[in-house]
Amino acid sequence: MNRVSAAVVLGLLAASATLVAFAPLVVQDSYDVVRHSVAHAAGQGVPGAWVARSGFVLVGLAVLLEAARSAQAWGAWGRGAHGVYGLGMICLAVVSHRPWYSSRWDPVEDSLHTVAATTVVAAFVVGVLAVAIRRGPRPGPIRVADVVAVGAAVLLTAVALTMPALEGAAQRLLFAVGYAWYGIEAVRLAAPDAPGKYREI
Repeated sequence: MNRVSAAVVLGLLAASATLVAFAPLVVQDSYDVVRHSVAHAAGQGVPGAWVARSGFVLVGLAVLLEAARSAQAWGAWGRGAHGVYGLGMICLAVVSHRPWYSSRWDPVEDSLHTVAATTVVAAFVVGVLAVAIRRGPRPGPIRVADVVAVGAAVLLTAVALTMPALEGAAQRLLFAVGYAWYGIEAVRLAAPDAPGKYREI
């Protein structure tokens, strides 16, 4: 059953990544994948926004399932933070970013989107740190993945906020980091002895 749930998580992550990757193909031609974020592709009143929004929902469901099956491996803080991430991603499919090509949009919804997006990034960083602390100090490739995930989340978010011309590229890399980290964890949690690989705290 553990391997089945891991396969479901991986399938949801793959489906989400596919939708996010193809979202630019179904929106206006003025959309620029380097400059415009994934959130723009899911923006208010954007024709074809359902593709990116569906990607948000699927990754949210994948992470919620992964948090539910994490048992002792992630601990309360890790499960809680990643649970917030999963719910936040689903919220991003409901409250949307303003469109890049129109001056007609709901500022309240855009503000709620900003709150949800900020919460998602913070929850990811806290969640990865919590899981990394629970693993203990032993070095290895998984430890490197944790460090890369946290560093990339902070750096790419800063790039997206301070360099509007690169916002789309930065956010897509951030999505890729998230997919990779959750995919690695899904495989690890499928191992029969997975909880024993983590230090109890």
